[in-house]
This record gives sequence, structure tokens and C-alpha cells, in this order.
Amino acid sequence: MNQEQRTILLKLAAKVSQDPLLMRKVSDRVYQLIQEDLRKQRERHKNYRGLL
Repeated sequence: MNQEQRTILLKLAAKVSQDPLLMRKVSDRVYQLIQEDLRKQRERHKNYRGLL
């Protein structure tokens, strides 16, 4: 990450931290992405176990 990207990210984080609705939307999206990732990991694990 270069300095310009870091500055943009810091400004965005400051904006999100000051807006409860935006914070909720970001939190909900992060939660959704984590759920998807866990589901995919379980699926891969299940497929891998079938090979043994």
C-alpha cells in the first residue's frame, strides 16, 4: 500500500467512525463476507476429506 492509498483509507476510516449508519453498513458487509468465507472453507474441507 502506497502513501496515497494509506491516506485515502485513513480518511475513509475516519468518516465511517463518525457515522453510525455507515458503520453499521460496513460492519454488516464485513460480517457477510466472513460468513461466505467460512462457508467456502467448510465446503473445501468437506471435499478434501472425501479424497482421503
